[in-house]
Amino acid sequence: MLWQQLNEAGYFPILWAPTEPGTTYVRPGARGVLRVFVPAHRAELTLYAGSLAAGELRYRGPVPPETELRQLLASDVSWLPHARHWAEAEVARAAS
Repeated sequence: MLWQQLNEAGYFPILWAPTEPGTTYVRPGARGVLRVFVPAHRAELTLYAGSLAAGELRYRGPVPPETELRQLLASDVSWLPHARHWAEAEVARAAS
């Protein structure tokens, strides 16, 4: 139900030409756009902030637990470094 959480956080799907199958969601804001790409067939996401075409990568990794996901989708900037660390730890744990 990731799409439902994205919708509740104010994101909506757009037509975008991703490099792989999946769905792109956006949420406009005062400082630009938050863009989330959700690949098909994988429980992960990528979040960019800034302009639609050239946003800055803020998070890439597995879909976090619900509380952290809400913070991530709200773009709680103070939380984002923790999110990156959490994702890296999850990837390292899965690899071992």
